[in-house]
Amino acid sequence: MSLVVLLILAVVWAVFLIPQVVRARAEKTPADSIGAFRTQLSVLERAAPAAWGRPAARVGRSQSFLAGPSAGPARRTSAAKRRRDVVFGLLAGMAGSLLLGLIPALRVMLGLHLVLDVLFVAYLGVLARVRTNAAEREMKVHYLPERGMIGPEPALLLRRSGS
Repeated sequence: MSLVVLLILAVVWAVFLIPQVVRARAEKTPADSIGAFRTQLSVLERAAPAAWGRPAARVGRSQSFLAGPSAGPARRTSAAKRRRDVVFGLLAGMAGSLLLGLIPALRVMLGLHLVLDVLFVAYLGVLARVRTNAAEREMKVHYLPERGMIGPEPALLLRRSGS
């Protein structure tokens, strides 16, 4: 009996983990030195404070620290894809545990189904809170334009106001 339950759990884990491992290996090739360099550069960029007057050194983007948020469209679509994968994984786990729980010998799986239900509802709640916070931040936070977009600094105004 316990061997069957362990086997079912192993199959559920394999169904969930194998596609993620295959996708991670396909996205991250070891021969991609430029991609690895960009990843390391972005990590360093997030760790070091950017200067207010100078544009931040970004690979592939000409955006300064003042121009706007660093999360580009590629990051947002990647995060949305990860969130969608988690939701579908939880749904698949819920469906599988429910179907296995309907078998009289495997009533233990109904407990797993209830745990997955709670996790699913909690995850949807977290997603709703993140979306609400992002919408609120978008309404409240306004980024300053780049210095080049404003025009040259008015030197005369700076001289008069400094004395």
